[in-house]
Amino acid sequence: MKKLLIGVVILLVAYVGVLFVAKNNAATVFEDEVAKINSTFPVVAVVNEQSSGLLSKSATIDVRDQSSPEVIFHLQQTLSYGPVMFTEEGVKFGWFFLSTDILPSDKLKTELPPEINIDDLFDIYFMSGFSGSVEGDFYFKGFELAMEGNSINIAKAEMHVDTDLGFKQLDASGNWPGMSFNDGRGNFMIDNMEFDSKQTLISGDLLAGTGLYEGYGVYKLGKVEMNKGPEAFLFEDMYMKAATALTGSDKQAMDISMEMKTGKVAVANETFTDTTMNLYFRNLDLDTLQQISAVTQKMQAAVMEGLDTSGYNAELSALMMTLVQKGPSIELKDTQVVTTDGPIKAQLAVNVDKDKVDPQMPMAMIAAVDAKLNAEAPEAFFANRGLSPMVQQYEQMNFVVRDNGTLRVEATFQNGQPLVNGKPMQGMPGM
Repeated sequence: MKKLLIGVVILLVAYVGVLFVAKNNAATVFEDEVAKINSTFPVVAVVNEQSSGLLSKSATIDVRDQSSPEVIFHLQQTLSYGPVMFTEEGVKFGWFFLSTDILPSDKLKTELPPEINIDDLFDIYFMSGFSGSVEGDFYFKGFELAMEGNSINIAKAEMHVDTDLGFKQLDASGNWPGMSFNDGRGNFMIDNMEFDSKQTLISGDLLAGTGLYEGYGVYKLGKVEMNKGPEAFLFEDMYMKAATALTGSDKQAMDISMEMKTGKVAVANETFTDTTMNLYFRNLDLDTLQQISAVTQKMQAAVMEGLDTSGYNAELSALMMTLVQKGPSIELKDTQVVTTDGPIKAQLAVNVDKDKVDPQMPMAMIAAVDAKLNAEAPEAFFANRGLSPMVQQYEQMNFVVRDNGTLRVEATFQNGQPLVNGKPMQGMPGM
């Protein structure tokens, strides 16, 4: 019995010790959060109320616009201390667990339909693990609304994030079943949206909008449809994957790839299927990308404050010139759209020879560009739409070549000289 009591005492002492460490780790969470909001976003955040207990503490953070003393919304937060925490998501083990409610101001509530329970629209949870990891869960509870012959149904949505306090490793996933809107004359709907991403920070700050990441993101959308007379359209089975990777022996360049697919597109009485596009940007100078990201963020902040942005535009133009001088390349590959008359396909490759680039003579850079385009389409596609006269004009000017019912074009650009189907380009059609 004595040994049991000693064991219990040791466990209690250990728990209190870990609890003390957890409280120290969480001591400045609210203050750090307010400081980050104020330094990153064009708003002012202040801790209005704060209370503390043995196992948790709470705070209300007021957020207002920089130009107005009127509060826009409140962040009502409760911080539970580890190592064992009983939370809205069950029992958790870690340093601390933070739950947040977003509460609009009374004035903002009057501007929203009373049928929407705006005080209980979001649930946001963050947990800091013992290893320094941070888990975040975001829940949107959705709502239905009917008024004046209109109805809207927005489904519940959720997102999960695994990261750390510096957002150096960022893994995220989420799903949203979609929404529908009907105004009696037509309807609009979005169906089944999903995303998944895994990224590692290279430089910058995510919250400041300057973060550059290496990794991938996959986005899927089941359907977007609108039925409203001549404005009707349909997109089905959309897929996009974007990926970035550091390249070069010194890892000072970045490759960016984008893959896009659509199962079906119906618009303006036309139907297209199996649309694909693969776009690659290679050898993009990393330092220049970082500078572009920083200038872009400053320009966006200036726009929000109504300031002149012409200086930032000049900076971006100069940085784009610097990016080109590093010898990047662009490739459009395996691109097609399938029509009722057959597939339309295209391939494009553009390279810049950095050894031919003269920074002192920007106009001479055109000689450093090497480009090649190959495209083909069924002649019936144009004939069935009354475009045969246009095709004939293009053929006379050597812009297209007929090949057993297929229209083809091969265009190249080398040493400042454009060739179309093996011959020098002769003006432009219609000119």
